[in-house]
Amino acid sequence: MTAVGGHMRARWRGAGVLTFVSLLGLALTAACARESEAALRDRLDHWFAIGDTVAFEARGDCLAAVFRLTSADVKAPMPVMSDPMGMLLQIKRAGRAALDSSRQSPDAGLVDLANAERATGMAMRRAALEGRACMDPVAESAFRAAIEGPRSVLAYDRENGAVMMMDPVTGLLVVAMGAP
Repeated sequence: MTAVGGHMRARWRGAGVLTFVSLLGLALTAACARESEAALRDRLDHWFAIGDTVAFEARGDCLAAVFRLTSADVKAPMPVMSDPMGMLLQIKRAGRAALDSSRQSPDAGLVDLANAERATGMAMRRAALEGRACMDPVAESAFRAAIEGPRSVLAYDRENGAVMMMDPVTGLLVVAMGAP
């Protein structure tokens, strides 16, 4: 009898450990979100005039967000350059910059940036591609319009690995981030 009772206690103890490990895993997964919406909004508000959230998804491996713009102007703390080389120099100096070039879309700008300086350009492309894993159809549509739009402004924040595209045509700001 004792052996059977001892066996049952061991089985219950094992179930308790399994339950604890499962709950701990869920808690850690929830805590591993790339960034909270509030924290992202606080940071973006220094650079862009953002309004309502259209879409937001964050996990440990990606973040995608779309915000309505209340103004199509980039604020002063985000340096705006007119060519990819100027943007790269500003990223080296300040860790962030925007590219507003009427000659090319953000997609073409990303290619030029990767050709000019592989490490920074590829980090930006990686953030954009990995961020797509968190996009729902609404965010994906906004992303596509922004990255292909010749009037869109491309921005990058090296510290947070965030690629941002401000699309004045749709009035949206799209943000994509990959794994840290």
